[in-house]
Amino acid sequence: MHRLRVQTLGFCLVALCVAIPVSGQTVPKTEVSGGYQFLNFSVEGENESLGKGWYLDVAGNLTPMLGIVFQVGGNYKSTSETFSAGGVAATATSSIKVHEFLGGVRLNARSDSTIVPYGQVLVGGVTGSVEASVSSTVPGAPPVSFALEESGTNVGLELGGGVNFGFTDSLGIRAGADYLRIFEEGGGANLFRFHIGVVLSSGRR
Repeated sequence: MHRLRVQTLGFCLVALCVAIPVSGQTVPKTEVSGGYQFLNFSVEGENESLGKGWYLDVAGNLTPMLGIVFQVGGNYKSTSETFSAGGVAATATSSIKVHEFLGGVRLNARSDSTIVPYGQVLVGGVTGSVEASVSSTVPGAPPVSFALEESGTNVGLELGGGVNFGFTDSLGIRAGADYLRIFEEGGGANLFRFHIGVVLSSGRR
């Protein structure tokens, strides 16, 4: 019985030591982050990387642990190829655009105000568009060209997280990675998102 009491007392002291730093911390009411994001997606065994990208998210912290997040972002890729054979010259161009509009919840581990790991679950819409065109010239004939454009919006579910590194109470940087699943009829797409950016905090609670 004495040993049980000692163990219980020790557990309470440890819990109290852990709780005191957390309760003494001030938590930003709002966190805004923006920066660069990289997307790699896989559709039916085909992989494509979109290196030009950006993101912006806004989080409202309801408690030190729980926050509500809204995130937008975009990635782009353009290609152009020219080839010729037998006096016929052709140029093919393509443009890919992906934009996401997501919202959800974020869980923060705030044991240290300067290093805050977090995980999040977001859901919303993902819009993608593809534009392709081909033009060719044949000696003695007018140029021939045609274009194709396709776009659509589907439901997306994002799971991931990262770490916020705080320099001051109002300024920090973030690095993170996420898995984004896009749902559509007859299949879907798997996207992997990597991002790094600046974090601005305002208000304290």
